[in-house]
Amino acid sequence: MTNRWKRVVRNCALALAAVGLLAQQRPAGPPAAWLDPDKTEPAGTRYHTFTSKLAAGEVSYLIYLPPGYQSEPALRYPTVYWLHGLGGNQRSGAKFVQQLDAAIRGGTSPAMIAVLVNGMKDAFYNDSKDGKWPIESVIIQELIPHIDRTYRTVARRESRAVEGYSMGGYGAAHLGFKYPQLFGIVGIMAGALIEPRAEVQPAIFEKMFSKDKAHVDANNPFALVRQNANAVRGRTAIRIAVGDEDNLKIRCKAFHDLLMDLNIEHEYELVPGVAHNNVQFYTKLGEQAFAYYRKALK
Repeated sequence: MTNRWKRVVRNCALALAAVGLLAQQRPAGPPAAWLDPDKTEPAGTRYHTFTSKLAAGEVSYLIYLPPGYQSEPALRYPTVYWLHGLGGNQRSGAKFVQQLDAAIRGGTSPAMIAVLVNGMKDAFYNDSKDGKWPIESVIIQELIPHIDRTYRTVARRESRAVEGYSMGGYGAAHLGFKYPQLFGIVGIMAGALIEPRAEVQPAIFEKMFSKDKAHVDANNPFALVRQNANAVRGRTAIRIAVGDEDNLKIRCKAFHDLLMDLNIEHEYELVPGVAHNNVQFYTKLGEQAFAYYRKALK
């Protein structure tokens, strides 16, 4: 093991502890539900549901349609699936949508459809090993086909992005690199690129992974990008960004280093003066939050 990876292993515990502390600081709230009972629609979004066989019921999401969608019915649009963080919900993407809308209207972002995904509070966008929480499968097998059937998307991998913050950053990497045939753009924002363990995340370790380290490792973005490196290299636009005061920068840097080792082209950015805060992060990024979409979608 190289000295660099020894340092990563030593520092991994710090990142795990940071995410564990963030989870402890959030109020428990009601249990996660496939159908978000709060139908609040952040500016520019609409609350919708679809019928899921895998979830045996309705699943909610928020949809943002760009300016001109209604008035220009012949146009089709790329789509970004935005994944929220630990303890969050689909409404956590309000800041992302607010900035996306302003960037589209200002001409600094391509016009895109945004889907704010209901990823539950703590699922890490995996399927649970016991099959009770098929989060990943609902997104991949049902939500994406539903969106492509219902809205005027450009239903190709090159025009389909997945982006997420914190736990959602893990989810973006997990889904983006496990299904490179579906996603041509992957945005890992302050990604919680951790390995849930009993000593730090006991509830998640049991609920989603059935206390099985092998199941954790098989779904780890580090393992997935190694497995699918040839399908990703030169074909997927990748961006990693994290605050320079965020403890998760340890894991984001480790993932950046791995992509470098695998010769996978990507962008890596430290956002100055930002700790682990979704709104502060996107506010600080400003128009840069969408600059790489311009390049990826041109």
